[in-house]
Amino acid sequence: MKKYAYLLLSSLSAGLWLALFAWAEDYMAKGRDLESRTLYGPAIAEYQRAIKETPEHAAEAHYRIGVLSNQLGNTEGGMQEFRAALQADPNYAEARKALAAYYVNRGTNARQQQRLSEAIQDLQEAVKFAPGSSTTHVELGQAYEESGRLAEAVQEYQAAVTADPKDLTAQVHLGQGYNAQKQYDQATAAFKAVLEGNPNSAEAYAGLGVAYAHQGQAEEAKKAFDMAIRKYLVAGRRDLAMKVKQDADVLLKPSLGGSETEKR
Repeated sequence: MKKYAYLLLSSLSAGLWLALFAWAEDYMAKGRDLESRTLYGPAIAEYQRAIKETPEHAAEAHYRIGVLSNQLGNTEGGMQEFRAALQADPNYAEARKALAAYYVNRGTNARQQQRLSEAIQDLQEAVKFAPGSSTTHVELGQAYEESGRLAEAVQEYQAAVTADPKDLTAQVHLGQGYNAQKQYDQATAAFKAVLEGNPNSAEAYAGLGVAYAHQGQAEEAKKAFDMAIRKYLVAGRRDLAMKVKQDADVLLKPSLGGSETEKR
């Protein structure tokens, strides 16, 4: 009888330990359930318990706390949690994306307000956290370009295209950067790549016209400029169509034998 009682107690003890372990393992599930019901405070408490009791879940738990902190308006607290997630797991992709998005948003706002040194600093941070994102490279490239650092801008646009060859915005910026650096062969290739993906890109036609004109290909340049003007007019951008026409007049008149007044 004593032996039976001992075995029963041992069995109950083992079961209790298993139950406690399962309870600890369940912190993440309980947190997600509370989160789905918008009970963010209790959800955060469960994720904090998960960090303490089950360190193997620390990265995910910190990330979830960061997301909820953002939703509650505590952006700085959210950033601290995302950083903590990366300390727990340097390869935690969602935390990297969240930090990159934060710095892109802050850097873009600074750039639009012409606080370019701040913009560059923030966008450099974004690139560190998401070096494989074309968006981070394009935004940093624009900040460099607006600061007069054209060579660095082109490097970022090249990195953006490498990260995502289908990012047509990056290709347009790259082509424009090449034109500004008088690398017209490379510009032509970049704009043609855009038009392969989007044959209605007025920007690409305009840039291609500039590249052709500087290479002495007047007829090809005129065709490209005409297409750009047509596309802008269809899109209701008469202002941009007029700008392309003005650029074309300046670049093509010498090549096409002078203006009507000169011919008379």
